[in-house]
Amino acid sequence: MPKISQKRRYINDLCQIASTELIWSTNSNTRYGWQEFDDIVDEILLTEAIRYIVPRNPVPKSDQWYRNVLPDYNDDLFRKFLRVSRLNFGRILLMIQDHHVFRSNSSKKQTPVDKQLAITLYKLGNDGSSNSIHNVAAVFGIGGGGSVMLIIERVLKAILSLEHDYIRWPDENERANIELFMGDKLPKCIGYIDGSHIPLDEAPLDDPESYFTRKQRYAIHLQAVCDNDRIIRNIFIGYPGSVHDARVYSNSEIGIRPESFLTNGQWIAGDSPYAVSDFMITPFRNNATAGTASQRRAFNKYFSKYRVNIECVFGIMKETFGSLKGLGIRVDKQRGHKLACDWIMACCILYNIIKPTLPAIILEDLGEEDHEMPEATRGNDRKRIGLFNFITGKLALQ
Repeated sequence: MPKISQKRRYINDLCQIASTELIWSTNSNTRYGWQEFDDIVDEILLTEAIRYIVPRNPVPKSDQWYRNVLPDYNDDLFRKFLRVSRLNFGRILLMIQDHHVFRSNSSKKQTPVDKQLAITLYKLGNDGSSNSIHNVAAVFGIGGGGSVMLIIERVLKAILSLEHDYIRWPDENERANIELFMGDKLPKCIGYIDGSHIPLDEAPLDDPESYFTRKQRYAIHLQAVCDNDRIIRNIFIGYPGSVHDARVYSNSEIGIRPESFLTNGQWIAGDSPYAVSDFMITPFRNNATAGTASQRRAFNKYFSKYRVNIECVFGIMKETFGSLKGLGIRVDKQRGHKLACDWIMACCILYNIIKPTLPAIILEDLGEEDHEMPEATRGNDRKRIGLFNFITGKLALQ
């Protein structure tokens, strides 16, 4: 057995302490905990840097935590750090490891693909202090920010190549099965649509005002459609945060050509910002006139218990991939915006891949927001009135 130096034993001990502090800080979410973690990381880097003063010796890269500590974690701890189970990590690795992006065109050997995937999942899964390039480089024993970002962009490209396998609109036969299941619930409803803001930690370099939301944060807009199993079926990413849901939808492929996605009277359920049409039904606003006020409230409550599925998707996805609570990407028109969109899309793809093993959560409907269009100016209400009559009759029999 090779002899382990006193310095190496000290670094191994620091890695163990750092991992314990990171778990505690993630659970407690206190500033003190993150400061303790940062101090330990600084101590690791300082200890490694001591060799800088010794001539002729290369700078060591310590991957002790990844090689010696992480493999000994049980599945719960493994998931805390990399946001996926050990089994799903292996599945994803098999899916991407042969992608051409991992074949070097130079004599310099790439970091092993499993380690590149682990680094990327760690970055996708964390926000705040624990997600800094400084910490990632220290924890995984690699170079500085340039190396980390090169690895992440490489892995994102490989994950994005899986999009058509894991984010698919249901074909005609699958939609027929969905119709059959929904026949006594929301007849001919195929899915649920909503928009979500993915906050940015920094103001974009170009046109920052367009990214500024009414919640006073910079953000990129994510539109998604999910099914009853909370699987994402369609995504549209990239509009700045100030653009409201209805406009984003009207410029997305499903909004421009709904007849290519929905046939034979099929429709999707949306929230109040969307215009009612033959392809979209939403809850009633306060100034609606159909039926009585109590009937409209009952309709909205019934309707929302299904439509809330898409809000659950956003909630689960942001809890799983914590970076979506605050992207640490400097957005500009040349490169940063595309990187942010690729980052968000990769999280959506990974969500669908690991969906069977994710915990189910129930979210209360988020309720009415500030909407731009009054009820009187909205689209054809014929289909919603038909659904209203169906649900009102059903509730009267209960």
